[in-house]
Amino acid sequence: MDVNAVAGVGLQNDLKQMESISQNLANAVTPGYKKQVVTGTSFQVQLTQLAQGGQLSLSLPQLNQVAIDASAGRLRATRDEHDVAIEGVSFFELSTPDGAAYTRQGKLRVDVNGRLVGDQGLPLVGSGGPVMLSNSPFTIEANGDVRQDGRVVSRLKRVRFEQAAQLQALGQGMYGAGAARIADANSSEPLKLGFQEASNVDSAREMVRLNETVRHFEAMTRVVQGYDDMLEKTIRKLGDF
Repeated sequence: MDVNAVAGVGLQNDLKQMESISQNLANAVTPGYKKQVVTGTSFQVQLTQLAQGGQLSLSLPQLNQVAIDASAGRLRATRDEHDVAIEGVSFFELSTPDGAAYTRQGKLRVDVNGRLVGDQGLPLVGSGGPVMLSNSPFTIEANGDVRQDGRVVSRLKRVRFEQAAQLQALGQGMYGAGAARIADANSSEPLKLGFQEASNVDSAREMVRLNETVRHFEAMTRVVQGYDDMLEKTIRKLGDF
């Protein structure tokens, strides 16, 4: 394997790590945000496999992939009756100009068009499409029912995914389906009223990751520089013959 090529992949992976850490730190206080994680097989894992009788690949290492950690964040009491958090792993569905998007954010309000919207200003999807309300007070129940003027207007749609780590981050706490498959398009996971789900980012741990990644990036840079210096000396010596 070419040392520069291997180091180049390592440097690109480090940059991808730093980008994901930057996104996580920037969204550490964004309600419902799911932290990004970079997945891949490290060189240390390959060495362990070799020690256990496996074979160390001689092909060029692959670029790592970015996924999300879909684990639930801590629930924070707000005492706002229009704040809701899903007790489970499902997502609310939003209607966007580009199709369906999904979020764990549950800070709800009625916009000027009478639509029940989330923090992003996009309408939440209910049992019959976007939830439409009048100016009268409304309530949300633990089963997702939206009540107004003594009747159930709609029920908030909750969607559960298989392999939620493959959801595509869209920004503002929203996700596209990406490669994740819908396991239940009408999940019945209950809502906790008067609560918001916090981000699942651990800022202290992200800072540790950042320091480790920066050190690794610097080490890989020294490898490239050392290899280039060695090649230059070798070429110079060959020129002396």
